[in-house]
Amino acid sequence: MEIKNNNPKDRKDEFFDLISKDPANETNYLELGKLFIAEQDYKNALDIYEALLKVNPLNSQALINAGSIHFYFQNINKSIDYYTRASEIESKSFSIYLNLGNAYAELGDFKHAMNNYTKALKLEPKSAALYNAIGLLYQDNKDYLSAIVNYDKSIEIDSKDAETFINKASAQMSMHMYREAVKTLKKALEIDPLNMKAQICLANSYSSMRDFVNAEKAFNQCYKIDASVYQAYVCHAISYSDANRIDMAISKYKEAIKIGPQYPNAYILLGNIYVDQKKYPEALDCYKKAAQIQPNDAKTFTFIGNTYFMLNDLENAIYTYRTALKLNDKSTENKLVYIEILQEYINRKEANDKKALKA
Repeated sequence: MEIKNNNPKDRKDEFFDLISKDPANETNYLELGKLFIAEQDYKNALDIYEALLKVNPLNSQALINAGSIHFYFQNINKSIDYYTRASEIESKSFSIYLNLGNAYAELGDFKHAMNNYTKALKLEPKSAALYNAIGLLYQDNKDYLSAIVNYDKSIEIDSKDAETFINKASAQMSMHMYREAVKTLKKALEIDPLNMKAQICLANSYSSMRDFVNAEKAFNQCYKIDASVYQAYVCHAISYSDANRIDMAISKYKEAIKIGPQYPNAYILLGNIYVDQKKYPEALDCYKKAAQIQPNDAKTFTFIGNTYFMLNDLENAIYTYRTALKLNDKSTENKLVYIEILQEYINRKEANDKKALKA
């Protein structure tokens, strides 16, 4: 039966009706799943694919679609399970092996990711997307040279994908090849002049080269593209710090905080500047705001503990270090500092008690 109604809700109701009347018709499940996917209602889409798999556990499209939804929700092991079942049904499917490779890469499992990418490569040796994925896998494993080799292969096949140029530039930056990264990013911006990611990376590359004049031009271009991108302000502030323009860095961090008060790193980086300036109360305020945003981050509480120590407030320093250790009990440095400050606190208390007795 053909569905002619264009109203999404009515169309879904009609498909539900068709499924209830003919639960063995697999096409209706897939079409209904498409409607939920179009609305980004992935939970209901997954329910539909699961219902179809009860009817036919060997429906490869339902397995692939369910695997992709699990990948989207970062249920990576479930995603791998569904993709693997699909690969047993369709052993010559390029997309399944690519998806499996991406899922294993997400887990940091280089061996299984590369194994699946290799299978995909045998099926489609001229896939730009596949070489880009292999490049990302090598880059995640800090083999930047191999990453660049694969990005170049991707670019040979498709020279119009700005994202691949950006990935290549990122690998070049990791190898401190900033001049080469600048050239690569300019190619990305020729393809997509409004690509904010490429523009920020370009500004960062100039800053890393200590070419602060061109870095400033590149950051200003970021604001022309979109003046509301938090990361541009943070990176610009870091560039100002590197150029020893501390007042400008402080100002830029404050702008970043206005744009993205829900993000912690501008607070922390601004707090670090205040510590360098021995403005400990201001630093403490920044760190505490960051801790409110990420209350389970041990490092933030370490910063707070350090600042209390600088303020000679040993009691609060001890309390804060203890919190940091609860969050990360493997930090040897924090343990040693905590013990040292605790001993100092005990020594002071004993000295004060002796003075009180003498008095």
